[in-house]
Amino acid sequence: MERKKVGEVFHFFGKIGVAAIRLTDGSLAIGDTVQIQGPTTNLEQTVDTLQIEHAEVSRADQGQEVGMKVRERVREKDFIYKVVPGESPAKPPAPAKAAAPAARKAPAKRKPPAKRKARPKRKAPARKATRAPRSKARRGSRKSRRR
Repeated sequence: MERKKVGEVFHFFGKIGVAAIRLTDGSLAIGDTVQIQGPTTNLEQTVDTLQIEHAEVSRADQGQEVGMKVRERVREKDFIYKVVPGESPAKPPAPAKAAAPAARKAPAKRKPPAKRKARPKRKAPARKATRAPRSKARRGSRKSRRR
């Protein structure tokens, strides 16, 4: 199975379970198998419904924004891939391994952790000129002041 990127999710409507998709690299049609993939998403399903501006369509081309009903939650910036059945090249048969006894390898030696370099100390920033301090009568809050 081969896959080809066709777009990305730019919004997800949670109550109705619809992904708003911007088709940037290809087209989608009803019946296509798509894979939606992101950092926390991995979903594969067939396209059952496509809508453009609340109107049902059977096909959407590159550059259009469509709504598609999804089974699970998807997130913004998730990529949409169209799964294309492709012929996989015939793999050559694996060479037969000799029936030699398995030799144990010695564990690899680890390097000691690198020592950290001492950071140069920072100079204290120059202090800004400040206003004269307030009088002591004005220091507290209104309620705590003497009347």
